[in-house]
Amino acid sequence: MLRRLKTLVWSEQDRQKCTKRSAIKVLLFSACFFCLLIIPIAAFAQLTTSDVGLQYAAEIGLTTTDIRTIVARVINAFLGLLGLLAVSLFIYAGYLYMTAGGDSSKVDQAKKLMINVVIGLAIIMAAYAITAFIFQAITGASLLGGGGRGGSSSSLSSLRGGSSHILGNGIIEYHYPEVGQTDVPRNTNISITFKRPFVLSTVFMDYEDNGTYDTADDIIPEVLQLNTDNFKVIPNESLGAVEGSVPDDRFNSRYPDAGLIAPPTARVSMVAAEFDPQDLQTLVILPTDYLGSSTADVTYRVAIRGGDNGVRVWVPGEEEGEPEVENAFDSMNADGGYYWPFTTGTTLDLTPPQILSVEPEAVINPALEREILPRNQLLQIYFNEPMDPTTSSGRTDRGLTNILVEGRCLPGADCDCWIPGDTCESFMTIPGAVNMGPRYRAVEFISSIPCEGVSVNSCGDPVYCLPRNIEIRVRALAATLSTDPPKAAAPNGPLDMVGNSLDGNSNGVAEGPRVSDYILNTRVGDGDSVRWLYHVGSTIDLTEPVITQIDPLAEVPPPDADDLHPDGPSNVPVNLPITITWSKVMGIGSMRSGAYNETAAPGDDELFIDSRTTIALRSRELEKEDRTADCTDPAEPCRTLPPLPPPAFFIGVGDGPVVIGDVRVTRMNILHRDFLTANDLGFTLDEIAAGHDEGIPLYEPVVGARIKDSRQNCFYPSRYIRCDMGGHASCCNATGSDPFSCPIGL
Repeated sequence: MLRRLKTLVWSEQDRQKCTKRSAIKVLLFSACFFCLLIIPIAAFAQLTTSDVGLQYAAEIGLTTTDIRTIVARVINAFLGLLGLLAVSLFIYAGYLYMTAGGDSSKVDQAKKLMINVVIGLAIIMAAYAITAFIFQAITGASLLGGGGRGGSSSSLSSLRGGSSHILGNGIIEYHYPEVGQTDVPRNTNISITFKRPFVLSTVFMDYEDNGTYDTADDIIPEVLQLNTDNFKVIPNESLGAVEGSVPDDRFNSRYPDAGLIAPPTARVSMVAAEFDPQDLQTLVILPTDYLGSSTADVTYRVAIRGGDNGVRVWVPGEEEGEPEVENAFDSMNADGGYYWPFTTGTTLDLTPPQILSVEPEAVINPALEREILPRNQLLQIYFNEPMDPTTSSGRTDRGLTNILVEGRCLPGADCDCWIPGDTCESFMTIPGAVNMGPRYRAVEFISSIPCEGVSVNSCGDPVYCLPRNIEIRVRALAATLSTDPPKAAAPNGPLDMVGNSLDGNSNGVAEGPRVSDYILNTRVGDGDSVRWLYHVGSTIDLTEPVITQIDPLAEVPPPDADDLHPDGPSNVPVNLPITITWSKVMGIGSMRSGAYNETAAPGDDELFIDSRTTIALRSRELEKEDRTADCTDPAEPCRTLPPLPPPAFFIGVGDGPVVIGDVRVTRMNILHRDFLTANDLGFTLDEIAAGHDEGIPLYEPVVGARIKDSRQNCFYPSRYIRCDMGGHASCCNATGSDPFSCPIGL
């Protein structure tokens, strides 16, 4: 009996052995159990943004953090706990080894413990690698990413994942219909503008580009069959269940062929014959049948395949003039590299487009001295609705005939003919490009003739000039009408986004081309083809543009500023457009969206990831030590946390230049996806009401030096009409500054 009782009395050594064995078992069991969790975690990761119902949480004041982000955070926390346990056991084993004092049993015990811990760590790392791989394959995102305090990369390709911030910040400049647009006409076309030229074999079916960029033979945009493997247009009700183990299979199952609209045709906008890194290119998708229904609204989704098997673009190569191919979207999930919804109404658009204004204005007598244009003038046309970029833009020296820009030498003037071997006494084509402007509602002509004497502007970009002492004639041609007007029979004139021909005389009816044009200078004529005249002198305007107003301000506006957001940078409505008013008419072709370079040092000129960018919308979290602190004052106790995902955005210019006083100026808008709130970052409404001092979303529009006015003058040095320059070259938040661009905190 005593011997049996003795076996129940544990020595200290027995206790230590049991504790160590239990800890190792817990470590190994946890790692194995963690592996078994991969399958349900993957099921969570399959959810798309529209599946998780975050809007309902927001409405009742709960946190709106995505369930996938929560799962990733739980996984990271669990891994951290297991790692801490493994490190603790390893330290303990080392302690046993160091204090063994020649006891071989303790040395062996320590070695066994180290071996078991290493095995446990290997299992943990394998579990993490498998799970991270599945997360990447399913969602296109890192297991460590997705939170409000995630990091930001300085690579443009890193902004091409399958999320909404790609619009503006990434490869996509703009698209129509816009995200979430409703009451879209059923006869609409679909247009997408990329910031790089397409590899056309990934856009059109059976297109052979021989692996080269050469577009010298592609004078007129051809209508070809859309590559429906890479571009999907589908009613939401026809979306399929996500199946498959690899992204491409999951994408295919999400967009089943049986649910897609009838295979559409497509065309692309014209680009330079030789690769130009400044070129945008637009794809217009032409549905075969009307979308939607005549009795009910229908929601559609447009999705683009990413990854190695998806859409690809041309990018600058290591050698100048030798472009290379790159994936448009490096990562892809089941929903695609990028996708967006829109909703059709029940009606067709049977109204032809009209010209709202031209810039410079078409005056009755363009020969008056005050009306004579400087040679570096850009020519602009503003429409009352979005236009088809493939019919409204292109290059006059590569066959563009829908919009003509022609010139002739003024009689008796000192004029150098730009056509070799000619005298330019009659109207001749002026070489240059007609570029599409913001929201497809404006176009801008820039000559390709270099200026003499002023070869570059203040930010180092080339300056191009109209020939001196000439008369210019601009013509926008009405297209040939179909048997069902106002629809055009052919794209031989500027068309709107449903294919209607231009109503040049603005009488509300598309009448097609006539013998005589409508003359915009005198407002006479009965045709729908419209023309107007300018006179160009020999001067060059070098006056830089000035910002005259910003809304919302980075400071509380004065009491008499009734047209501004009254709280300045505070309490900004989540959907409030950012408005910047300039002192002059601005060049719309220089308004390029992009991403801010978070790795840029203070004063660094390379503030954007892409050197072509002129406008970015930076987003970070702000943390105050004192809730009453004014964070626009550098002396106040505020700090910013790692960047938030930037919101999707695009640029607008309204209906064109506005008159302030007696001066025509541009009022530019930054239209964006709803800003995040503290609630979106995980704080409840009760916490917000209690006055928390961290997790405050901070947005900073950044206007760069290369944005230009309509005479190609850069916003450099930057100035502000109410700025105390103090001898500095630039202005930031009403104070003199040396850097040449300025963040505006919201």
